[in-house]
Amino acid sequence: MRPYFIVNPVAGGKKAVEAFEAIADYLRSRSIDFGYVFTSHAGQAGELAEAAYLSGERFIVAVGGDGTISETASCLYTKSDVIMGICPFGTGNDFARVLKLPTEPEAVAEMLLGGVPSPVDIGMANDKPFTNVGGIGFDVDVVINTERYKARFHGMLPYLMGIIRSLVHLRHVSVTITADGESFSDDITICAVGNGSHFGGGMAALPEAKADDGLFDVCVVKRVGVFKLLRLLPSFIKGRHINKSCVRYFRAAEVTVDCERTPMQLDGELGQYTPVTFRVLPGALTVMLPKAQRQQQISFQ
Repeated sequence: MRPYFIVNPVAGGKKAVEAFEAIADYLRSRSIDFGYVFTSHAGQAGELAEAAYLSGERFIVAVGGDGTISETASCLYTKSDVIMGICPFGTGNDFARVLKLPTEPEAVAEMLLGGVPSPVDIGMANDKPFTNVGGIGFDVDVVINTERYKARFHGMLPYLMGIIRSLVHLRHVSVTITADGESFSDDITICAVGNGSHFGGGMAALPEAKADDGLFDVCVVKRVGVFKLLRLLPSFIKGRHINKSCVRYFRAAEVTVDCERTPMQLDGELGQYTPVTFRVLPGALTVMLPKAQRQQQISFQ
């Protein structure tokens, strides 16, 4: 079963293309057949994955960042006879963190050739699938404001500038959250619901999340002011915030967030709005993972 790569040429600046070329050279040096296609516009990875599947490809590999991975997975999770590979060569690579995937081209190539197909969960936000984290509040503002700077700056700088702008214009949302039948209402600054552990280019918002346990991790930060949020952010970035008095942290298989129509992000992408019900689809996607990490770090059921 040959790997078929869907490459986002703008992911990570030049990083994705350069890394893919290194993988291609590695495969050619071992006389291993493979196919590939480049995306030409945003949102195309899913279309290309569908076309590849219909043409007979059964090992489809996303090359890029979290957006490319999410688009590809959103197509493939409904197909039980396909394996997805991940080459995490974007800027943030947040979903790759919970799966403990390598990020160096040769190590990624070795994983694709010698890994273990393993089930991971898919999240649904209403009828929209996602792989990593969905949320409302401060993280959405960070995504919106980061987009303002991506055209002029590269690397982590747009994220940092997005955080600063979001702090300056800090807002709050009044919500009612129902988790597996239990409800509470509050004014919140952040609500993150995740299959993965990180978002925003490395923030460990859901540090105890596992991609295979059939549950979401949920982090709710109650309404706080700018200075309290500034004090919280270092802990939030490092995943040391879950026992803070202003934080609710729990797990659930279904979570409804009910509030006035508010923008939300899914895997760092905008376009969805509340109210929303998040549901887990356990083991819906088969992903190629390194053998050692499957045995030592990820306890798949």
